[in-house]
Amino acid sequence: MTALRRPYALVPGRGAPPADLWRGLREVHRAVFALLHERAFLGLLRLPVAANLLAFLLVYVGGAWLLTPWCTAAFASTWPLLDSVRAANAEHGPTRWLAACALLLGPPLLDVVCGALQEPLRVAAERAMVGPEQGDDAHHTVLRLRERAQVLAAALLALPAVLALVLVPYVWLPLLVALGAATAAVVWFEPPMAERGLALPARLELLWRNRWRALGTGLGLQFAVFVPFVNVLALAPVATIAATSAYLQFEKSRPAAAPTAAA
Repeated sequence: MTALRRPYALVPGRGAPPADLWRGLREVHRAVFALLHERAFLGLLRLPVAANLLAFLLVYVGGAWLLTPWCTAAFASTWPLLDSVRAANAEHGPTRWLAACALLLGPPLLDVVCGALQEPLRVAAERAMVGPEQGDDAHHTVLRLRERAQVLAAALLALPAVLALVLVPYVWLPLLVALGAATAAVVWFEPPMAERGLALPARLELLWRNRWRALGTGLGLQFAVFVPFVNVLALAPVATIAATSAYLQFEKSRPAAAPTAAA
């Protein structure tokens, strides 16, 4: 199996939802394989991996250390409203809240801390897949502070609603999985799209049009958070390469409008 698709193998477009979901998942596997075996990334990994290590420790390990006491205390004391909900979730509620914070805030915070240092991997992936001419068209707006701040602000605004929804019986687990996949997709598909001048509404519209492949990629990255060594050393590099590869295979043209009948 080749690590990254070459220009002759790129076939942008959408397929059936299950097939696109599987293709998105496969992008994460391909990205891990590429980091280990793709010549395009030789000599580029030291700084991205070191940044990922530091960011993972700060965001996920540090976040768990800070938030675990808060989540536990929230369910240990009486709520002025809906205390029956607290009582019903007293055993597992803190864990659900901690998982929701990790899945909703983890990707944008990881991107804020070390996303800019993954840019050489994005450029190398594009050059490997579409050729050096297209790869050299990048504008190299590495920091993209406004774009990253927008995504993080949106995640923070959504957090209270998410914390409430994960306490709903039966639906909390699929909701949490879908939330994590969607958040990862929004965060890690931002660099290749923002590099092409797409504002947040246009990025979200393109993700929605290719939602099954994007969700598959986000789901694979969600699994990668729990894979030893990949999470600590290579989560951001893998996410950067997987999202870049999937983006290059997105259907980017808008569907033609249906002709209107003459009056």
